[in-house]
Amino acid sequence: MYASTSELASLCEALAKEFPGAFYAPHHRSYGFQAIESYAEMLGLGESTGCPIHLTHATLNFSENKGKAPILISMIDKSLDKGIDVTLDTYPYLPGCTTLAALLPGWATSGGATETLKRLEDAETREKIRVAVEVTGCDGGHGIPTNWEDIQIGATTESSVASYSGRMVAEVARSLGKPSSEVFFELLRKDKLATSIIMHVGNEENVRQIMQHRVHMAGSDAILHGKTLHPRAYGTFPRYLGHYSRELSLISLPAMIAHLTSRPAKRLSIYPFRGLIAEGSAADLVLFDPESIKDMATYDEPRFLSKGIRYVLVNGHVALDEGKMTGARGGKTLRRGRDGKVRARDE
Repeated sequence: MYASTSELASLCEALAKEFPGAFYAPHHRSYGFQAIESYAEMLGLGESTGCPIHLTHATLNFSENKGKAPILISMIDKSLDKGIDVTLDTYPYLPGCTTLAALLPGWATSGGATETLKRLEDAETREKIRVAVEVTGCDGGHGIPTNWEDIQIGATTESSVASYSGRMVAEVARSLGKPSSEVFFELLRKDKLATSIIMHVGNEENVRQIMQHRVHMAGSDAILHGKTLHPRAYGTFPRYLGHYSRELSLISLPAMIAHLTSRPAKRLSIYPFRGLIAEGSAADLVLFDPESIKDMATYDEPRFLSKGIRYVLVNGHVALDEGKMTGARGGKTLRRGRDGKVRARDE
């Protein structure tokens, strides 16, 4: 959104040269209007600079992109055929999660939060923003006019707007007898840009097709603070195993486990010490029942723990025992050196 292609190319060239094994994981310019063009730009950077590319939460959202997954898949396949190092991840839900302020046009956020809030105090500027967000579409909304029926208010920090949490912007506006744009601006100003939102803009067929790609791996893309979270924060990985593998038979269980373990570990250059059950590897283990594992987190109750998981071990320490947290903290900080090797902090 902010950097030019040439600037990104310079950064990617430096990354590829100075940090072996590192990769560029862009939140590319658009997941809506011009999403395909945005993916093409990122793949082009991989080709022109030699920098490995990881397409972060590679979705195709909004009705404008319905049925376009085969186009993206073909683009990725062509890049792989050229020898470009490309991988991608997705989360197994249709709605996305971001901040309400992310819907603002780029020019309105120039100078940081303080300058943004100053602009929001001016009625003429607010009207200009309203037109960009609701009518013409802007970079903050991925080039597509925002439909307030699709925008669910998530976490807030200001008590005066706490009752809005969990409700659609349009529904709050109707209950108050005011335009949705006024609720939008009220939240931004009173909550000082801190409000999170859940955007109900996904497409199931796109999600299913993209997750079956040979270089796909699972990701949660979770925001963890506040009362109203996206359920992917607690349910992503059990949902892949229970819903998409067992219930829909979209991907076999062994293959799906690879999507969740060895594939990410290889991309992060921590395989085979992590992401593999083998002698000499870290004992990062999950014991679950493949017949009952199920995500339980919902948009109303996003912190519900998943079913079917009995034990979790982190570096050999039992963190979950018969479904109950033990308090053990076996995690380690992993750092990549300039030699490309990843080491735990105590190694």
